[in-house]
Amino acid sequence: MKSEHSEATTTPESPNAPNLERAFRVGLTLAIISTILGAGQPVVTRWGAVHLDPLLFCTGAVVFATLCIIPMLYFRGELPMLVDRRFRGRLALMSISGTVATSLTLTYGLTRIGAVAGVLLMQSEPIYSIVLAAIFVAERPSMRQLAATATILVGIGSVFQAGGAFSPLWAAALVFVTPLLWQISHVFGLTLMPPLSPPCVVGGRFFYASIILTALLLIFRPSSLVQLSDSTALGVIAATGFFIYFLSALSWYGAINRLSLAWTTALVVPGIPLLSIVFAVLFLGERATMREAIGILIAVSGVLGLVLGADPHRKLPDSEVIEAVHEPLI
Repeated sequence: MKSEHSEATTTPESPNAPNLERAFRVGLTLAIISTILGAGQPVVTRWGAVHLDPLLFCTGAVVFATLCIIPMLYFRGELPMLVDRRFRGRLALMSISGTVATSLTLTYGLTRIGAVAGVLLMQSEPIYSIVLAAIFVAERPSMRQLAATATILVGIGSVFQAGGAFSPLWAAALVFVTPLLWQISHVFGLTLMPPLSPPCVVGGRFFYASIILTALLLIFRPSSLVQLSDSTALGVIAATGFFIYFLSALSWYGAINRLSLAWTTALVVPGIPLLSIVFAVLFLGERATMREAIGILIAVSGVLGLVLGADPHRKLPDSEVIEAVHEPLI
């Protein structure tokens, strides 16, 4: 009788095991891609913020990303979903918080502080992720996660106490709040997947953001359009739109469609500062101070603690599990 009971309780779960394993592998691959692309964001944004009008840089990159995603949605037959009344409100809110606001805060913040300092400030993202995931996605933090969160704050605070790197304070505050806005947009995105696919969510995010940012550009900075005649500037904007916005967003939403939001954030964020520093040295000529390097290492150790303290699988109602793990790669 014991054997029959054991067989009866385990058999119904076995068909989903390979699907969950495949979802984890695909999600992990997409998270790694997102890490590599995310490492370039502070460096590319710092260049654009210094050499171009910040609002032009933001708008151009988002518009280019929109031009990349629209054909994909058209051929997938998902383009009408962007204006579907069931989803357009949440898509617009996600776009405002995750693309419009973050593009402006990060770009204007990096006009005054360096890419290395910006990288350290963005290590706060896992903290926001844990708080929002606990509130909206019912992913409760463990004691290990709370201890790791405190470690991240110590790393950031050790550099802040020394001053200099985070000056002026308003610019540092803009960069520091950027990850919070990202995470808020991710919560909106999670409520849309399913029924929407990751490319459709990405398309909605860029579609509405391009409209808003273009309107702001034409109203406040129309004279900056002449900068588009510079082939270097145009090339950087196009590369930013394709890699940092379009491809990065596709890989990110594909990852959190399969994995826990907090775990995915904690996996992606540690690799970004290390790669970002390398990129900042190679392309911007920046150097991390000893205090910045120590602060980043402390923060990264805290983020690694979050990876070890969280369940990687996304929490879904039973009725949604099979649909989610069968989601195409993009």
